Amino acid sequence: MAKDPLVFVIVLNFNGIGYLNNCLLSLELQTYSNFRILVYDNASTDDSLEFIRKNFPSILLIQGKKNFGFAEGNNLATIYALNKGADYVFLLNNDTAVEKDALEKLISTAESDAPIGIVSPAVFDLTETSSIQEMGMAVDKFGYPLALKNPFSNGLTVFFVSGCAMMIKSELIRKIGFFDEKYFMFAEDLDLCWRAQLAGYKISVNSYAKIFHASGASLSGGVIKGSSYNTNVKRVFLRERNTIRTLIKNYDAANLLKIVPFYVGLLLFESFFWSLILKPNTSKNILKAIFWNITGFPDTFKQRLIVQSFRKVKDPEITRKMVKGYCKLSIFRSVGVPTFVEK
Repeated sequence: MAKDPLVFVIVLNFNGIGYLNNCLLSLELQTYSNFRILVYDNASTDDSLEFIRKNFPSILLIQGKKNFGFAEGNNLATIYALNKGADYVFLLNNDTAVEKDALEKLISTAESDAPIGIVSPAVFDLTETSSIQEMGMAVDKFGYPLALKNPFSNGLTVFFVSGCAMMIKSELIRKIGFFDEKYFMFAEDLDLCWRAQLAGYKISVNSYAKIFHASGASLSGGVIKGSSYNTNVKRVFLRERNTIRTLIKNYDAANLLKIVPFYVGLLLFESFFWSLILKPNTSKNILKAIFWNITGFPDTFKQRLIVQSFRKVKDPEITRKMVKGYCKLSIFRSVGVPTFVEK
């Protein structure tokens, strides 16, 4: 690859005018030279487009015809970048700010080892800038994520990295494909990193590259701060729906038959629990996620065949990187029952 690979920084935007100035200014200050900034707008209804055209006229701007969601919106922008010769795409949420040497450090990590296919920076809170959100993500065997604060000292393995800041080699995308567009948002980063590992690529974090992120800005909820946990009923549906599909696609046959039915059983029990404590919308959205996967199984199975066709790594090597136990239950025990935003 070239000495200074071409990086396309893709900022997906939907009604994010309150964040764009910080994000785009921080990108324009990058010490790395060979990169272009592309904003893909998911049919915003605020003044985002006018703001970008007026204040950042040199930035590439693509206007989507509708809100395609995180997965498809990023895919459309990535296709554009690959057609323009991108060696890497750096997917970045609009509700972020990036330290000036972040791109340079991420490229250094990605180029240091050929099997590294995806690399992420350390992610700090946008307002409480000394508070770390994650240095990569761990996952249990049911696909439940656990943010790692320091993966180098706690013995846990980075299994995937958040889509809020993810640098991907173009060769990986051409080999394993893009985000799964059925997901709209949530768990597409887990799915992509899982598929990458099945194909023999490594997932890495450069803890010295830093970004700052306003978690939960796209869809309220899903944020743990202190001793409280806030989430959203729509987030519950999307996350559980997409997680089940991810498990079906990526596990080998033995683990598929063992883990997926057990997880569905756990979700049914959880749905019953939410009904008992008078959270009917939460219960309904869990059942809706299960039913979606039943009706959509033929399509999921087709995608599973594609994933398994490029598999180079067997499941024992994959599952040994996973956290033991059930992370969701551990979080509920530590922070209590979530507060649900009913919208």
